[in-house]
Amino acid sequence: MTTATSTTLAPLTVPGDVHSVVTRWRQVVAAVGGRAAVSSAGVQYSFARADAVTDVVAARLLATAPDDGTPVLTLTDHSAEGVLALWSVMKSGRILVALDRHLPVDRLRTIVELSGGTCVITDDGHAGLAAELGVGTVLRYEELAADGPNTVADRATAAAVPEASQRDPLCIVFTSGSTGVPKGVVVTHGHALNDAHHGVENLRIDVTDRVAQVLPLSFAGGFMLMLKAVLNGAGVWAYDPRDQGVRGLEPFIARERLTVLGCTPHLLRALVAALPTGHVLDTLRLVTTCGEAVYGRDYEALRPHLRRGASYVNWSGSSEVGNISFHEIPWGSPEQDGPIPAGRIASNKEVRILGEDGMPVAAGGTGELVVVSDYMSAGYWRNPAAEAAKFGRDADGRRLCRPGDMARVQDGTLSFVGRTDAAVKIRGYLTDPSEVEAAIVESDAVSEAAVIAVVRPPAPSYLVAYVAADKRFRAEEPAMLRRRLRQRLPEYMVPAVFVAMAELPRNERGRVDRQALPPAAPPTPSEPPTTQWEIVLSDLWGEVLGLDSVGLDDDFMELGGDSLTAQEMRRLVTERLGITVASSDLVEAPTLRQFTQRVTLGSASLPSHPDIVPLRTGGAGTPAFCFVGGGSLALTFVPIARHLGDRPVYGFQAHGLERRALPDRTVEAAARRALALIRVIQPHGPYILVGHSFGGLVALEVARQFDQAGESVRHVTLLDTYLPSSSAGAVLAPRADVPDDLPVAAPPLWRRGLGAAGDVVRSRVQTVLPHGLPELDQLGERVRARLAGVVPFEGQRQFDAFFDNSGLVARRYHLRPTSTPVLLVLGDDNPDGPDAWTSLLTGPHRIVEIAAEHSSLMREPHATDIGALITGELGDDR
Repeated sequence: MTTATSTTLAPLTVPGDVHSVVTRWRQVVAAVGGRAAVSSAGVQYSFARADAVTDVVAARLLATAPDDGTPVLTLTDHSAEGVLALWSVMKSGRILVALDRHLPVDRLRTIVELSGGTCVITDDGHAGLAAELGVGTVLRYEELAADGPNTVADRATAAAVPEASQRDPLCIVFTSGSTGVPKGVVVTHGHALNDAHHGVENLRIDVTDRVAQVLPLSFAGGFMLMLKAVLNGAGVWAYDPRDQGVRGLEPFIARERLTVLGCTPHLLRALVAALPTGHVLDTLRLVTTCGEAVYGRDYEALRPHLRRGASYVNWSGSSEVGNISFHEIPWGSPEQDGPIPAGRIASNKEVRILGEDGMPVAAGGTGELVVVSDYMSAGYWRNPAAEAAKFGRDADGRRLCRPGDMARVQDGTLSFVGRTDAAVKIRGYLTDPSEVEAAIVESDAVSEAAVIAVVRPPAPSYLVAYVAADKRFRAEEPAMLRRRLRQRLPEYMVPAVFVAMAELPRNERGRVDRQALPPAAPPTPSEPPTTQWEIVLSDLWGEVLGLDSVGLDDDFMELGGDSLTAQEMRRLVTERLGITVASSDLVEAPTLRQFTQRVTLGSASLPSHPDIVPLRTGGAGTPAFCFVGGGSLALTFVPIARHLGDRPVYGFQAHGLERRALPDRTVEAAARRALALIRVIQPHGPYILVGHSFGGLVALEVARQFDQAGESVRHVTLLDTYLPSSSAGAVLAPRADVPDDLPVAAPPLWRRGLGAAGDVVRSRVQTVLPHGLPELDQLGERVRARLAGVVPFEGQRQFDAFFDNSGLVARRYHLRPTSTPVLLVLGDDNPDGPDAWTSLLTGPHRIVEIAAEHSSLMREPHATDIGALITGELGDDR
């Protein structure tokens, strides 16, 4: 545990004596060097240690990188080392450009080209990507930070770098550009220091704070939040929800005792949706949002999860001008509704609201926002035309910027009312539709395109693309176009709606008349899939159509499907599900709901045995046998089966699930049944077994029985399997909190009054419910579990019955230690940590934790990663 030094950290004031970000950093190190500065999973750096490491990396960067005055790029994980890489570049005196590894490769190449950077610092995990971007000099952070004989000299070299002035460039942040390419915003030291000053002035950040760094560091809001923290002596804890999942964020906050969370409204909504009712984020004193509009309902959804005394702050600004305003909602404030204001104007910023005549509007009037300040961007990197259009000076020679917002100021509070240009914020990211248009018309099949933003608060903003085809080529259907754009643009820049047009309307000047574009039907949310078949087919439709999700009442053709995509979908249904569908099926059953019903009716064409489904036929490698979780179809393994190499893959599901039969009442029985079927396909080992959830217990038992029979098992993979004591069926088991030695209560009067008839009834009940009648609140599930396979239930209730049954079966299973090689993958909510498995996995084993929900890890994007893990474990065994 780190502690503060005895020196008091002087507050950061602007204007003041400090003119450089690095100078302020060294002040913080001198005052609180022992406190935690930068942390992420499994690693923590105090300010003193971070200072030493970044000095060494900065010196080695200066000795290795080309001395050509160009920016230095960073391409790393969102981690403690990633933050230190940024500081190393800043300490070297070179201009920093932080790249986001989540961006498409083409966009990263564009940023590299525009920046002119010839040197990149990367980590071992991204060295290949860095080389792919065409940067001349690729430096490994791990090598630069390694201990060496010249460490003292390196630190002296870093300390000798001349101090920057407040007007010197610190970094370049690339944002969406109106010309179809990103624009590089030059952030100066003064700009950055003033934003950091607002951290203490408006957010009250100090040395006692522990700040969640969840925003990307290449995003101006994320970079500035990091500076707001560390330049005021607070530590930052890096966590990337894009990699580690939103569900893991709350445990991360609690585990690390974080006090400040800064995020976008979009991320805040996702976090609140993932929190259990009544759960309080009891370590947080402050939650902030930035990047896009936020509404009173967002705060009201957050309010029950805040501890007493905690505050919420919405802060507004842009890459060009930095912080503009802050609006705080203290604990105990009245109920909030409507848009939350941008707030009070930040220090060292002057806001003017100008009318169309360029003169100030009356108080409370709406006009164009103009920001005047000595503490904002120096302009656009190597883009004088764009800089001249956005920046300038007023009559007194003061620097000003027109961010492109329409706004008003009422009683000293700033509120935004729209954009002066076409740009809009989608999920917190400023997006210029012209850049999307440029990506659309890259295809020869497209003649022209117009993209507009639809902003109808409080609904989320989205993009609509109007596309005219080049008549010389086959028109590019929306599904194909959407898939192409996803390879070219960040996901938030892909339009939600596509409208095909013969030609775009023009005005008298020959320009596209955007006002004359026909209104497009907004994307309407549809009921999500819930049953096994619906989920499998929804994923398949989404893959073909380039969509993240497909609802039950979504129409295949209306989603952008055409004859080609319909043919591809038919082929995939046949290859992956073993079911043949005709082209007329999509005409007669155009929605996912209708198509699922039709496919289900055709499921008789599946392999004849009801317990085993070939998920992938052919292949030269050893077959893989997969066991699904309780109440799941074998088709659940289809996404993972595609990534298991050149081998046949078979999926096992519960006996009786799809054809009426009594299910196995023990794990041992289920394993014996599976073992017999496996031996028909593969008479002798070595065997490869994979099990998800309850299926993991079956896989382990199959391995044990093979071992007893003298057959070898090559490998077992357990996907988020729970130990029997923690199984999903715990709710169905006898109550664990009732001691065994409690006196047995006398039977109720109604039972005692039955006499001999009662004995017959009790005997019959004992046949179906050997453990007796359960507690009343568990009665439905317990009875349904016992009737699985005996009584055919309708729809999803059939799968629920087998799920309930697997819970009872799992609870009674005695799991024995195994020496078989095992890969154990644990999801977000698995109640059994790695330590709980240690005594059971006595042979070679590997435990991997994935930020994914229990069922979601069976689907993309996690299926690809899990397939790679399994094939990596198997090595040369195909």
